[in-house]
Amino acid sequence: MPEIVDGYRTPRADRVAWGLPDVVVAWIVGTVASIVAVAPFLDPKVPQSRQVGALLVALLAQSAGTAATLVWIARRKGLGSLAADFGLRLRVRDWWWITLGVGVAIGASLMVAPITEVAHLHKSTQDVVRVFKHAQGLELPFFALGVAVVAPIVEELLFRGALLRSLMRRTNPTVAVFTSALIFALIHVVGDTGTAYYVPAFLMLGLISGWRAVTTRNLSQSIYLHIGFNLLATILILI
Repeated sequence: MPEIVDGYRTPRADRVAWGLPDVVVAWIVGTVASIVAVAPFLDPKVPQSRQVGALLVALLAQSAGTAATLVWIARRKGLGSLAADFGLRLRVRDWWWITLGVGVAIGASLMVAPITEVAHLHKSTQDVVRVFKHAQGLELPFFALGVAVVAPIVEELLFRGALLRSLMRRTNPTVAVFTSALIFALIHVVGDTGTAYYVPAFLMLGLISGWRAVTTRNLSQSIYLHIGFNLLATILILI
């Protein structure tokens, strides 16, 4: 009979040996990869807010490092693939979740608006957004692709794939979804405390994405939702 692993039935459950420590390793590898890759591109004479190319390299290196580590973990400790171990799938029929992601982004912005007004933080945005405003030429499409597509796929893979499923081994789905969403939100502001007011927005995205990942047992809807969430910010910057 199939066993239960990470909240899902699989006939090969005994082969899964990855867990929370591996999630931490994947995140660390991605972070280190971004730091190492970006070093040659940093220009001390140029303000950090204008170094679009450097930030793009850091974003892609972090995503590549995290994804590559999870591939290695799946092959060495799991069922052998990102789909089988972490639920990485993209189904065309789920594309409309992009529109829901845009709606979540709008709702999240309205939710944090009172906080930003009271705290006078309306000029404080994420570093990636501030830098993106200075993108030009070919930097624009590549940066848009990185922020609106690459980052959502890898982040969902890490937080709703590896992290959420690891937590589900140790606790119930409700606690696992909330915990993974909270970690996701805090990670997004840990290096940029000026945007801490946006934690509720990231938490909202994490909760909905986690709920869909648990319900569907794959990341398709979660990825499209995240793409829509990031897409709104990208469009507003471009126009």
